Amino acid sequence: MIGAVVWMALVLGLYYWVHKPLTPALAAALGGALFDLAIAAGFAVVAAGLGRRLLLPLDMSALSVAERLALDGMIGLGALSLLIMAAGALALNVLSVGGLLIVVALLTRRELGEWLREMRGWLRGGLPGSGWARALAWIAVVLLALALVLATLPPTRWDTLTYHLAGPQQYVAEGRFFGTPHNHFLGFPQLVDTLYAGQLAISGRLSGAGLLHFWMGALALMITGGSAARVGGRVAGWIAVSLLLGAFSVWHEMSFAYADLLPMALGMGALVAVERWHASERRDGRWLALVGALGGLAMGCKYTAIWLGVALGALVLWLSRRDGPRALLIHAAIYGGVASALVLPWLARNAAWYDNPVYPFFFDGGEIDAIRQDWYAQPRSGLIYSSDAWQIPVMPLVATILGAEDRGSYAIDTGPWFLILAPLIALVWRRLSPDERGAAGRALLVAGVILIAWIVSSAFGSYGNRQTRLILYVFPPLAVVSALALEGMRRLPEKPLNLGFVLRAMLTITLALSVITAASQTLGSGLERYYGGEDDYRDAFLDHTLGWHIEAMRQVNALPPGTRVRFLWEPRSLYCAPDGAACVPDSLMDGWYYARRAVGDGSPGAIAAAWQREADRLLVYDFGARFERDDNTLYTPADWAAWDAFVAEHLVAEWQGAKDGEAIYTLYRWRSP
Repeated sequence: MIGAVVWMALVLGLYYWVHKPLTPALAAALGGALFDLAIAAGFAVVAAGLGRRLLLPLDMSALSVAERLALDGMIGLGALSLLIMAAGALALNVLSVGGLLIVVALLTRRELGEWLREMRGWLRGGLPGSGWARALAWIAVVLLALALVLATLPPTRWDTLTYHLAGPQQYVAEGRFFGTPHNHFLGFPQLVDTLYAGQLAISGRLSGAGLLHFWMGALALMITGGSAARVGGRVAGWIAVSLLLGAFSVWHEMSFAYADLLPMALGMGALVAVERWHASERRDGRWLALVGALGGLAMGCKYTAIWLGVALGALVLWLSRRDGPRALLIHAAIYGGVASALVLPWLARNAAWYDNPVYPFFFDGGEIDAIRQDWYAQPRSGLIYSSDAWQIPVMPLVATILGAEDRGSYAIDTGPWFLILAPLIALVWRRLSPDERGAAGRALLVAGVILIAWIVSSAFGSYGNRQTRLILYVFPPLAVVSALALEGMRRLPEKPLNLGFVLRAMLTITLALSVITAASQTLGSGLERYYGGEDDYRDAFLDHTLGWHIEAMRQVNALPPGTRVRFLWEPRSLYCAPDGAACVPDSLMDGWYYARRAVGDGSPGAIAAAWQREADRLLVYDFGARFERDDNTLYTPADWAAWDAFVAEHLVAEWQGAKDGEAIYTLYRWRSP
């Protein structure tokens, strides 16, 4: 028998010595992913323990387990971000952030352990035993698994390359948070990006941030599904989760490091807190303070979450309408005061760094002056001034039908079901329980205010951006309303048409299609190049996803360290190595436009003289320049004639990437006199 075991070991050893199942490159890729996952999990768990400690004064027993776990997690992430912000003002490195996490974990070890035990018990509850709810649950599990796999890949999305990770990379390279020049995006509130900076300071790996954003999405699903299930039953909870994951762009965002999913979770958490405040005896002000905290943290994630803050404020005032003027003022003061206090750190930092608390908007400051304000604001860029004005009264319909990921004005795909189901709440309204009507009414008020604000700002505002991503936080409330509407269909007569059955059948089919789409997206992501076991796995993946952009960054990184490279029509700088060339991104993509109006007399010679003092090379994104030449009406023909003369008279191409005879990127040096 011993001989048989030895023989087996010999054959297996020789076989796998030749047929290596785990190459060093594959081990590095898998090991790196597991390391990133461990760091993200560490942040999530420490934050959850901190959140549970902060929420101890509140009686959470009326909430579902999923809601309690999610509230702890999201409040903790917000508090942890503010702590990292404070520590990183002095030092941002592995010792400062790691030490902070250890101290927080030790101080909250009891709450951290309780949270972990409650999470383990909740997960052991498993999926529904049978029926339609089990099918929805399995669809959700598959979609989550696919997103998790994608989240382990290196960052390639536009905004991560431009600021969500480019900013944290600069902060970590500097060893502290500071007012960074040349990138107006870094004036945006950075609650989420600060967490990415802390994560990067510990791991040194850019690929970990997507996993942390995945966790933020999981918190949004937990609070939404938990709330819907507590009010409308377990099936309603799984419907709400499935609706969110079935919206392609929501699912997709769980695979990369943006800043949209935490405001989704925070907004839904605030709705839950409003419910508990409204239901509590004597209107417990601690719950209202939590509403303000959640709203303030959401607005600390991105400026456009202001509409969520306004909507929550409107809901508080509406629920206070019968409490008398004095109580109404007190409620408004509690909500507004706490929310403002948690937004203030980001505004104060901008005021100190850029002389504008809401940088880069509205006022001059930093590198933004009147010329750039006009460029950025694009006066009269609202829908009302365009041929698309007809869209204004039907924007939710148009955004649903025409919205596609990274295409068109709305730029994201939210799926059809929010638009189908949410209005159908009217059909079942009288058949809902008082608790269901209360939850639906509060969600509809908040969603309605957000949608109205979005429509009005898109119609009459400047900044010309009506992407639905800016109000992604509207969808958890709509998911709850939609879930209650669909479950309420069971209470309607089944004849002459069982509308609920038809809707459930069609939802199941479209969710199955969502799984196919997600699987296709995963297979087409270049995943096999990264985990294929080849030595150049990272380069192969980046070549597949970024094409000429990553090759242009390699050309820049091959220059002598300290070489000053100015980008034109290219805001993405993440893969410009921090210890290599000094890259100056064109974050507003206005470099040439601005120079023509602010540098000397705007002539090619004056611009060349000024830029030669600032830069040794120019990297031009020729594709971006052609796009601006064709579509941007702020440029004049004289601007483009001057550009052509500038290139001909002052630049020499050192390297060029081209496709089908058209330049994509060109790296220039200055022409010798």
